[in-house]
Amino acid sequence: MGTLLEPDDIREQLQSQLLLHYDLPGDTKVYHLKYSENFTYRLESEMTGEKYVLRVNRPGYHDLTELESELSWIRAVKRDTDIRTADVLPGKDGKFIQQLAFTGSTDKYVCSLFSFVEGIGIRGMSTEELIPYQKQIGEITAKLHLHAMTWNADNSLPRFHWDIEDMFGDTSRWGDWSKNPALTPEQKEIFAKTVEIGCKKLEKYGKSSDRYGLIHSDLNINNILVDGDQVKILDFDDCGYGWFLFDLSTAVLEYDTNLSEMTRAWLDGYQTVRPLSAEDLEEVDTFIVLRKIVRMGWIASHWDNDTVKRVTDRYYTETEKLARAYCERNGGCL
Repeated sequence: MGTLLEPDDIREQLQSQLLLHYDLPGDTKVYHLKYSENFTYRLESEMTGEKYVLRVNRPGYHDLTELESELSWIRAVKRDTDIRTADVLPGKDGKFIQQLAFTGSTDKYVCSLFSFVEGIGIRGMSTEELIPYQKQIGEITAKLHLHAMTWNADNSLPRFHWDIEDMFGDTSRWGDWSKNPALTPEQKEIFAKTVEIGCKKLEKYGKSSDRYGLIHSDLNINNILVDGDQVKILDFDDCGYGWFLFDLSTAVLEYDTNLSEMTRAWLDGYQTVRPLSAEDLEEVDTFIVLRKIVRMGWIASHWDNDTVKRVTDRYYTETEKLARAYCERNGGCL
């Protein structure tokens, strides 16, 4: 892999390449929106007022087949459900993925164009404001799961997995959580015990088709917009095969003092569409605490990332409290 370019380097070069690949107004300008797993840009024409979002994928994270699969699911969700998310827009050649070459890197970058989704983010809202939206997020997630269970019934869509090996194995997708430099030795010890207990419980829980399948996997606070009383979802980039309750753990990933309220709201919403069993509900705490630890690996491997810059020590201390309580409940207190 070549040198990873900076977001502004890409933005400047996109300006001259966009009209070669997409049928956009001639005065379309490129504005940096976010750098997380990928590079995201807002496109806007002053002349027509048209707005779009362009995602430039980080080289090496997905292959073309995986990207095509993601976009296929988004288009199917738009076609088959009432879920509000961005449309995927084709290039001049009719293809949904365009390949780009940038000066300063030998890598081939790929990009996808999406419609601009109007709305406001939910970060900073009070718990009282968030609860009705969180219920909707639960409902939407259940609809996604039901859609995936029929549209991709044979699990043939080429996407990666979010199972124990991919979360905590030697080649874990988001990196080794224990290498996060913000962790103390004591925190590493309690998190290691938590992972040991949680993974054993998930092995017992199993991967039957009513528990494990195609999931969004990234419906966190950053990928939710609201417009009045409507919830809209973004960013299927991490969709893959995992436990359905993994989507719950991501939806409450950044909550701490209001974690129980937000978990309950999500579950209430989800179960209006797709009821859960007692065995499912028994593992809610397992998914929540493991997902918070998985995020530490992502933080450690994306230290210069826009999203990581918002993470404070509070995240680690609150997750430590959660992990200690989890171990105590499951007979593994240190």
